[in-house]
Amino acid sequence: MQAILLVSGIIIIFLIGLGILIYLLIPNSEQSQICEDRDGQIVLGEKLVDEWVTVIEVQFKGYSGFYTYAVMQTDINRGQYVLVLTQDGIRCAKVVGEPRTIKTSQLNFPPFLLQTIICVADNADLEYYK
Repeated sequence: MQAILLVSGIIIIFLIGLGILIYLLIPNSEQSQICEDRDGQIVLGEKLVDEWVTVIEVQFKGYSGFYTYAVMQTDINRGQYVLVLTQDGIRCAKVVGEPRTIKTSQLNFPPFLLQTIICVADNADLEYYK
């Protein structure tokens, strides 16, 4: 019985190792076609894929400096208060700039680190985060 379990374990380990080896050695056809051209646009085969993001700058009460957040809504304007997710949790911040659309290559940090605005703050949110 122990011999059967030992042989089964060896076969399973061998198959997992073979699968990992095949995954690493065979290039993904989609990944091999992706490259970046001179303008910072992503090229997928012969097709251009523009990576644009709409960003807005906010300022937190008691903190100097501006923080950049992604915007999904189009109805956010300068002077409004918004709720954003920070490392400290959800906080209220004042919008200090107009929304602008830029290429992800123009960001000063990797695009996957860009947080999004949760929503525009209403009166109840303003009272809570006061």
